[in-house]
Amino acid sequence: MKELAKYIGVVVMLIGVAFLAVPFLTGTITNVSLIIGLVLVIEGLLGHIYVNNMKKGTVVSSILWAIILLVVPFAIFFFSKRMAYSNEEIAAYN
Repeated sequence: MKELAKYIGVVVMLIGVAFLAVPFLTGTITNVSLIIGLVLVIEGLLGHIYVNNMKKGTVVSSILWAIILLVVPFAIFFFSKRMAYSNEEIAAYN
């Protein structure tokens, strides 16, 4: 489970790619599917960067990440980061 938590951003990106590929293959491309796929790919990329950033961060940086990642995905990535790395591992990089 710890290894999966490190790659949660990649999983979200792959779901976004699926949202882009399935309508393309079926020939039913709409703007809604393109927007959902784009948002998921960008959220996955930013989430992967956030989860694998070993710096502890301050309250201000956490607020900025919450704004960038939107509030709900931020909670998912935040708890994934807590599951992926122990406090000792994070402290070793700070």
